[in-house]
Amino acid sequence: MRASAQYHPMDIRTVYFERASPEHTDRVISVVGDFMSRNKTIEHVVVATTEGSTGLSVARAFQDKKVIVVTHSYGFAAPGENELSDEVRRQLQELGAHVLTTTHAFAGVSRGIRKALGTYMTAELLAVVYRTFGQGTKVVAEIAMMAADSGLVPVDRDVVCIAGTGRGADTSWLVQPAYTSNFPELKMRACLCKPLGF
Repeated sequence: MRASAQYHPMDIRTVYFERASPEHTDRVISVVGDFMSRNKTIEHVVVATTEGSTGLSVARAFQDKKVIVVTHSYGFAAPGENELSDEVRRQLQELGAHVLTTTHAFAGVSRGIRKALGTYMTAELLAVVYRTFGQGTKVVAEIAMMAADSGLVPVDRDVVCIAGTGRGADTSWLVQPAYTSNFPELKMRACLCKPLGF
């Protein structure tokens, strides 16, 4: 059994937004900052970004932490392309963030099979289940595993993950990551914020 951090129940507060929106990004960063100020053992912040604005905001806000910015994989929007420009990637790295571009944990080969054969595989079915909590929650679970598979976050300690619905951020969870090969060990410990309407 993996070790896990202990939190006093009053240390974890959940903020609910009326609806999913990129307009919540600054508030999400504030909620995460407040949580981390009260739980100083958290060292890692993992954030999803597409074109980089959310990643830059988080990297600027948490320069004293290990920030991992997870992008879309190449070919997500168009063959041979990534939505994150080289310039924004450079800016993120100058802020001390690690930029991770890799296969999506809930997609990859499973998505290829669905596109080619119209058959859903286990990984994409899991994504559908996670989306019942909102798109951001699905992405949070996904980026935690992607960062773990890449050796950028521990699997024996909790991290904070930030994601959103489409663009921006509207969701954050305290997560104990797991490797994709050990998916059942992923622990979605506590929701820091999420939209009620999505």
